Formats: sequence, structure tokens, C-alpha cells
Amino acid sequence: MRMHSLTAVVAGLVVVGTTGCATKGYVSRVVDERAQVVDERTRAVEERVADVERVAQDAAVGSGRNAAHIREVDQTATGAHETANAAATASRLAQVRANDASAVSEALEADAKRLLFEVTMAEDHGHFSFDAAVLPAPVSEGLDALVDRVRSLDKPAHLEIEGHTDATGPTDYNVRLALERAEAVRRYLHEQHRLPLHKISVISYGEEKPIAPNDTVDGRAMNRRVVVRVLG
Repeated sequence: MRMHSLTAVVAGLVVVGTTGCATKGYVSRVVDERAQVVDERTRAVEERVADVERVAQDAAVGSGRNAAHIREVDQTATGAHETANAAATASRLAQVRANDASAVSEALEADAKRLLFEVTMAEDHGHFSFDAAVLPAPVSEGLDALVDRVRSLDKPAHLEIEGHTDATGPTDYNVRLALERAEAVRRYLHEQHRLPLHKISVISYGEEKPIAPNDTVDGRAMNRRVVVRVLG
């Protein structure tokens, strides 16, 4: 752009010189002045270009910072959302557990109100032997007395028979053994006293509910037991 302008100026001055209206010094001065104007305009254009480039660069940097900030805010929001969901889930689980606990408590309270009496038969009274479900004579006699009490009631009764063992042996085996003991009692009540089966239920707790320590002979003997609960 600068060379084109200088050529035009020189051409114009040559024309003037041929007409005798300009001197050599005058031409040189005019050329210098025009060249200075062209240089100033060139610098102005270059400065504008540089300004535009700086603005573009700043915009790009700012855009990157904004993008990083947006990602950070988005991650924070996502984390807060996940925390809120986790808190809501924990709250629902706590409510479910509270409801379950309340239901169990109400059931136990209802059973306590229905409980008329219970009889426990254990080996410490000469009853169930180790690893055995057969009813010894003392157990049969205790069941006979229990039936007499049930029949003396002025209201219908339901019998719940719980089977228990000590902690000796595998857990699964103890569950089966406790169930066999409870079933032996149920069978005796039905076969010998004709108590209806639908009025008798059985449950096996195995070794889950000891009433004495399992690290002594006497404690294990007390844990090998059958409990008959009579409910009104």
C-alpha cells in the first residue's frame, strides 16, 4: 500500500515538473510529507489490527475461563443433587425401619396382651437330652398338665410352640433339631389329647435365643428347651 501511494505522488509531481511549476526541492519535500502521512496511516491500521487480535485473544481466554467456571458450577450442582437424593433415600429407609419397628412393637404388645401363660421344658428339669428330639417322660407329664389348664379356660386358646437348642454344632443343624423338638410336642398334643392342629403353630429358633451362656454345661442344658405359649 505504501509503494503504490508513493508511485502516485511521484507521477503527479513529474507531471507538475514538466509544466515548469515545481522545483526539485519542492518535489522532494512533498514526497517526504506524503510518505510520512502514509507511514502514520499504516501504523494506525497495524495498531487497530493488534487491538483486534488482543480483543479476540482476551475473549478466547475469557471464554475458556467461563467454560471452566460453568463446568465447576455444573459439577457442584450435580454433587448437591446427588447428596440430596442420598439424603432423601436415607430418610425413606429410616422411615421404613421406624414403621417396621413400630409394627413389631405393636405385634409384641398385642401378643403380650393375648398371652395367658407359658410353660418351658428344658433338660435341666430332666427333659430334652443333647442331640435328641424324643419326648422324655417328664415332658409328657408337663404337657398333660398344660392341656388340663388349657381346657379349664373360659375362652378359646391358641398354642405356639417354640423349639430351641444350644450353640453346639452347625447353625442349620440346630434349626432342624429345634424344629423336630417343637413338632414332637405338637404331635403329642394332637395324638394324645386331640387338640386341633389348626390351633397349634410351631417355630424353630435354633440357637438364636439362648437364656443362659453356652460356655457351660448347665447353660447349654437350659438352652435346649421347648416353650409352649398359650394365647387367648
